[in-house]
Amino acid sequence: MIIAITGSIACGKSTVTNYLLKKGYKVIDADKIAHDIILYPEVKKYIKKEFSEEVFEKEEISRVKLGNIVFNNKEKLNKLNSILHPMIRKEILKKISKSENITFLDIPLLFEAKFDDLADFILVVYTDKLKQIDRLMKRNNITYIEAIKRIDKQYSSEYKKKLANFVIDNNGTRENTEKQVDNLLVELNKIRKGKNCVKH
Repeated sequence: MIIAITGSIACGKSTVTNYLLKKGYKVIDADKIAHDIILYPEVKKYIKKEFSEEVFEKEEISRVKLGNIVFNNKEKLNKLNSILHPMIRKEILKKISKSENITFLDIPLLFEAKFDDLADFILVVYTDKLKQIDRLMKRNNITYIEAIKRIDKQYSSEYKKKLANFVIDNNGTRENTEKQVDNLLVELNKIRKGKNCVKH
């Protein structure tokens, strides 16, 4: 059973995934896969051609410099995604094929990249927009305007929430979030054992 974990930027996916790892569950990290892929020689070559050497530091791609470009240019973002997304999907499918029992797939751009078909259920980690903006500004040390720009590049939390099978409300304390995850795990294990096979 594959459960995709998603949510908009700075909504707390890492809080949920770190807790799942602590409890011994397998989590496939799509961001980690993407980080590994940009180290491939063929990807470096493509990025150097499309974005120039300015995004490189000591022969390695600077994710900060590359991010600053694509977050402000939709056409360049689409170009980058056109090469990365098929490769990311391929690696995710490899890892899924080796999975047993309940496996979680941590993928921030699940809907944007149209990867939602990879999961049996979708879990959205939700935070209201004001809290999301505040967390992103503090986490990335960026301005309010910069935070809004990054948030608006993704589907909204409200929209993702409507597409979810399960929602974790991360507006409260860490303890409250972890309690919701515990309750969800009980339900998922019941589903896996065939006691409840209906999505809701």
